[in-house]
Amino acid sequence: MNDRLRDLFAVPPAEFTTARDALAKELRAQGRDAEAKEVTSLRRPTAPVWAVNQLARRSPAEVEELLDSSERVRRAQLRGASGDELRAAMAEQRAALAKLENAAEQVLRGAGLQASPGALRTVQSTLQAAATGPRELREALHGGTMREALDPTGFEALLGAQPAPARREASHPVKSGAAKSAAAPDTAGAAREAAAAKRAARAEALEAKRRAQQQAGEERRRARESLRLERRLRQLCARAARGVAPRQVRRCEERRGSRYGGGCP
Repeated sequence: MNDRLRDLFAVPPAEFTTARDALAKELRAQGRDAEAKEVTSLRRPTAPVWAVNQLARRSPAEVEELLDSSERVRRAQLRGASGDELRAAMAEQRAALAKLENAAEQVLRGAGLQASPGALRTVQSTLQAAATGPRELREALHGGTMREALDPTGFEALLGAQPAPARREASHPVKSGAAKSAAAPDTAGAAREAAAAKRAARAEALEAKRRAQQQAGEERRRARESLRLERRLRQLCARAARGVAPRQVRRCEERRGSRYGGGCP
């Protein structure tokens, strides 16, 4: 299904609706109604979003570079890395973003679509928000299955906020007023860093919570399956004791034993 979605989002915007409906019809014919319903709900992506999706196919190395550099910035923020390290990571991030913006502009022009300043701003904001957002967005960017334009609000500090430069000791005394003016940029930079780190930590916590919930759900599913097999095995063992269903008992024991290492109770 993921491959089919990638192919669908590669279709030019003008052909998207026809391709979407054809895929949904094919899925329904295969009895995959839930997937068909999901496909039918997809909206035609705008030209900027379509261009972003093409980058996963045409500029995969640059997409990887943006994702990797964004992750380095996030980790540097979380552990309170030095200003030099953070600046280096941010420089790599901005360079990767610039390459992808240029590539997206070429994609739009090559397809005869408008590469206006507004469209390119949408490309930039979507790339930025996806690269610094939750795992689902990063995977969508990597796979070329972005469904809508994104606003990087809440993530822009991870890309644009520069760490405050290292403070140097003044070689000559300065007046208190001048000292306050000189210290103000450092204070503002530190505040931006702290806010960015807080946002990154919150995103990390949400991701950890999601993983924990997913794991708990999987454990509940395995527990239900174990209980079902246990009940079935008891039923078959009881029947086997009466000489009714030895073959089913052996099959059930094999299934149960492969999972839980046991036979008839």
